[in-house]
Amino acid sequence: MTTELKLSISRFITHGSYWLLMLTLALHLWLQSAPWIIYLISLLPLMIFIPGMLADKLRTLIWLGFVILLYFYNGVQNMAVPEPMALDIVELVLTILLFCAAMVYARIRQVNNL
Repeated sequence: MTTELKLSISRFITHGSYWLLMLTLALHLWLQSAPWIIYLISLLPLMIFIPGMLADKLRTLIWLGFVILLYFYNGVQNMAVPEPMALDIVELVLTILLFCAAMVYARIRQVNNL
């Protein structure tokens, strides 16, 4: 597998899981009838990375890895209840996928100075 193919696959998975996680979080909050301030608190940390994601900045990917760990913690905490909702499972899977894909993408770019 060539470096360009690895980069394009990891970039696609990173961006796809990022936007799906945002959508899933918003849908989950909407189903819970959360007030707007909860939307802001939940989505703002991820929305901060939108300009860097669109500009494809390496530093954004690295910082996204740190922030996504908070969402991972929240996902694990939501899974600790006796009957977790399906969206809790989806959020946790997307968080893991986003973290792994973003770190692979960032590492490939660092190693190849791209």
